[in-house]
Amino acid sequence: MRPVFCLILLCTLASCGPVVNSSRDVRSLSPKQIEKKLQGSWLIYKVGTRKAGEAQLEPLQDTLNRLKDRLELTAVTIAPRRFITEDSTGRLQQQAWQLLPPDMIGLAGGEVFEIAVLSDSTLALSLRIDQKKAHTDALLACYRVDAGKHEGKDLSHPLLNQWRQPPRQAETRAQIASRVVSLLRYDALYLEVLNSSNSDYFNTRKFHLPFSYYNGGMGMKAFDPASPFAALFYNSGDARKAYELLKENFNVRPYPRIKNYMLAYAAFMKDLAAVIELNVH
Repeated sequence: MRPVFCLILLCTLASCGPVVNSSRDVRSLSPKQIEKKLQGSWLIYKVGTRKAGEAQLEPLQDTLNRLKDRLELTAVTIAPRRFITEDSTGRLQQQAWQLLPPDMIGLAGGEVFEIAVLSDSTLALSLRIDQKKAHTDALLACYRVDAGKHEGKDLSHPLLNQWRQPPRQAETRAQIASRVVSLLRYDALYLEVLNSSNSDYFNTRKFHLPFSYYNGGMGMKAFDPASPFAALFYNSGDARKAYELLKENFNVRPYPRIKNYMLAYAAFMKDLAAVIELNVH
């Protein structure tokens, strides 16, 4: 687990995730220091609320659940003036942002987040939720992705995000393989980061690969031309070629003997990416 900041994200559960106590220590930083510290690759590992009673949260529950479905277990990149998230299809969405001193982030789309916690490895963003006369503060607990721990790559690295770019025409076998390898390596890093964060689960809907996940192994699903995986390719023909690449190389290397199932999935994906890269010229 990562080092703990002076005011920690408590794991006490509210009806929509953890209750989080916030720190005002961020106000000791200058605007330039805050902007610099915010920049980087983050993973939203938990969406919860500040302290609130069940009666107060009840009329807000649908809104909180939608926010959780949209953002929890999602990667975020904060770059100079760009706030980048992904939607359910894996496409990146960019919004301009600005720091609203002393401790607010304003997005071009209208959302305003309060910076509740900010350290070298931890970020918590607070978002006010209103529904008629009820309101609460949703908390987005984020973990920084340290590229130094992952061969110089974080979740925003271009080579790991090649799979997101929609192809403009039918691709060669080598191009399809490159797209598949990019997706495998992105998902592997995502799992490693998720394991390092405080998240206690992962959601298979976040993965586009046509795999089944078990506690102790993985399998191939049948090819589905209407699947999110197939949608990453130019047409169903290219998608089937990508599927066959995975199927041909799936059992070339033995499944990793790692007790931690998330790290085992990640190691398997990296091995499979390496095998495909070696076999496709």
